[in-house]
Amino acid sequence: MRTLLRGVLRPLRAFRSRPWPAADVPLRATSHGTGLLYPEHIPTTPLQKALLAAGSAGMALYDPYRHDMVAVLGETTGCRTLKVLRDQMRRDPEGAQILQERPRISLSTLDLGKLRSLPEGSLGREYLRFLDVNVSFQLLCIWSPGRGEEW
Repeated sequence: MRTLLRGVLRPLRAFRSRPWPAADVPLRATSHGTGLLYPEHIPTTPLQKALLAAGSAGMALYDPYRHDMVAVLGETTGCRTLKVLRDQMRRDPEGAQILQERPRISLSTLDLGKLRSLPEGSLGREYLRFLDVNVSFQLLCIWSPGRGEEW
């Protein structure tokens, strides 16, 4: 079986950018040329990212309730999208100001009354709806900037 797999996988060696780790080196210790983001980070090659993205996209379309597949799709494709978004923001004067100031959203900077007055379907109104459904305002009060913490 091992010989059969070697023969099938041999053409895929062209996609390998770096040699495989030694057998005694844990997989998590290798970095494929990128830095580790956190101690348990398992770096992936572009081919692995493409396979993960395609597989998770197919599964997410087949069963949208598979939140884990939607998350994997976002994790594998999000880096490029975020770079494009950042570049678009840099070209826009208001976006460049936001990137430079890096404002924090907190209870002191959030005007809930103004958000409630926005039209249905606007970003601010939908953000307020998200907060109503997913975030407890008691929790927000506990973590408010007046107590030294931001959420």
